[in-house]
This record gives sequence, structure tokens and C-alpha cells, in this order.
Amino acid sequence: MGAWLSSTRATAVPGTGFEGPEDDGPAAGLGAERPAGPTPIPLGTHPVVLLADADERIRQGLTTQLAKYQVSVVHCGDGAAALLEAGLRKPDVLLVSADLPLIDGSTVLRLVRRRLSIPVVLGVGPEDTAQVAPALAAGASACVARPYRPREVAQLLSLADRGHRGWDQPLVCGPLTLDPSTYEVRMHGVSTARLPLREFQLLHLLMLHAEKVITRDQIRTELWGEGARRSNTITVHIRRLRERLGDDPHHPEIIQTVRGVGYRLVPPAG
Repeated sequence: MGAWLSSTRATAVPGTGFEGPEDDGPAAGLGAERPAGPTPIPLGTHPVVLLADADERIRQGLTTQLAKYQVSVVHCGDGAAALLEAGLRKPDVLLVSADLPLIDGSTVLRLVRRRLSIPVVLGVGPEDTAQVAPALAAGASACVARPYRPREVAQLLSLADRGHRGWDQPLVCGPLTLDPSTYEVRMHGVSTARLPLREFQLLHLLMLHAEKVITRDQIRTELWGEGARRSNTITVHIRRLRERLGDDPHHPEIIQTVRGVGYRLVPPAG
């Protein structure tokens, strides 16, 4: 479920434009194991990603990091250049920031979709969440949180390149419905307040495994990637999700806590 990556608070890595692992608690994750090293992403032979981002630090940093996954990056700094490069180079995947100058990311997405059949991933910052639904409706393969986490981006590019589309199917759990293609959640047919990306991703994960226990480690890995530090962030997101769904925070019936293990989503009563 890598298609829904978020804009929640994370630790910034100075001077890079990237976020570090999830970390909201003191001394969280001390002694935690890190992945042994980057695994080549199966995008085919010598895959090329066109990265369009106005921030030069992000362009240079992501280019260096994705090279570890055997992914080549061609980059540019505005939407007009992105359209030109996409037409000339025919990249395997286009990763475009939502807030590009000259021509914004959503417009670039629509124009590229008219001419090329390549996967297009939209990078969404904390101020860009309103663009998620229109971008997906316009044909975005996925949206990914910006600042970028290189491993998440690499995994998502792999999914996009393989034509992975299973994530965009609507989910129904009793009167609770979630539609990734419109970025909408409904309870008894009534739309809830728009969820931040991370909460949407968390709810999607719980609904995919409705009535089954999802461990905190599974949630952490799915939402923040392998090697993410332990913290109380999951607890905070669960609490906020319960509030948005009208679930009693003291005696929750929809998102239930399995003490010492994780959480289970039970379809609400009709």
C-alpha cells in the first residue's frame, strides 16, 4: 500500500530536503536494526526517472539516493522543463512536485497523460493535500509525501512501473467506505472531514485487513518503511482517526486496541 504516503511531522535531515524516520519520542528506536542495504528496484534495465522539483537540494539529494537502488534520475526545476524533458526522453516514470513553478504539477500530470502512457507520481507537501484527489482523478499513478524518503520513493516507483493499480479500489466495511480514487471516506453515506494523507493511509491499511489484528510493527513498516524508529506516532494517528469516525475514544468499537499487539478494525454497525 505504498501509494498513500503522508505529510505528517517527521524529522528533517538538515541540508537535504529529506525526512528522517518516524520519531516522536525521546530516545525512540535506540538499538533498532536498520535494513542491511538498498535492494535494486525491479524497474527493468537501466530505468530512468524524470524528477521535476523546484528545490535543487531535493533534486540532487534524491538523484544520489536513488542511484543506490540502481535508478537513474534526470531532473529539472519547473513544469515547462518537465513537459519538454518528458517528451524528449520518454522516461520510465515521472515524479513531479505539486508546487512546481511556471506550470504546476497537476497540470503537468494532465498534459503528460494526454501524450504518454508512463506512470506519473505526484509529490505532495504539507500545503498541497487539496491536490491529491484531483491528481488521482486526472490519472496520477500515486501520490507520495514530500519531503521525500528515498526508500519509500524507490518502492513506490517500482509499484508504479509494474502497473500496480490494486490500491485504488474502493473498500467497504459495513457503512464505512473509503475510495482512494477520490480520496474520500464516508460513514453511512456522509463524507467525513478530509483526512490528512497519513491518516488516510492508516485507515486504508486497517480496512484492507478488517477484523484482523494488525501489529504496531506492521503499521510502522507499511507507513514509514523498514527501520523506522519506535515512537507514539501510531497512537496519535489512531486517536485522531477514531475522532473523525465518531468512535468513542474511551470505549472504541470501530478501531479496537488489542493490548500489547496492535489494532483491529471492526465494521461499524449498520
